[in-house]
Amino acid sequence: MTEYWLISAPGDKTCQQTWETMNDLTSKQNNLSTNFKFQIPDLKVGTLDQLVGLSDDLGKLDGFVEQVTRKVAQYLGEVLEDQRDKLHENLMANNTSCRTPLRIALEQGNS
Repeated sequence: MTEYWLISAPGDKTCQQTWETMNDLTSKQNNLSTNFKFQIPDLKVGTLDQLVGLSDDLGKLDGFVEQVTRKVAQYLGEVLEDQRDKLHENLMANNTSCRTPLRIALEQGNS
């Protein structure tokens, strides 16, 4: 059975130097392993505090957008009172159904 390990090696001055050192010691000199480089992109956020802050903001914005979407669906339902069967047709974005978030709003509007 083949075994795969994902490791993080202590850094030299550059990532390439770290890779070459690790690859030389484990693959070339001692035939311990076959190594493959796995690129991990740099994070756009500098600190964990910033990341937690952005996560909190995203949660607030998600709730706000959901409320606005529900209100728009409710108002549109009231405007189309005689043509309620056309409500779904009017609740499309770029000719794509927005069923998941709006279905909840429509169900609440019908009750």
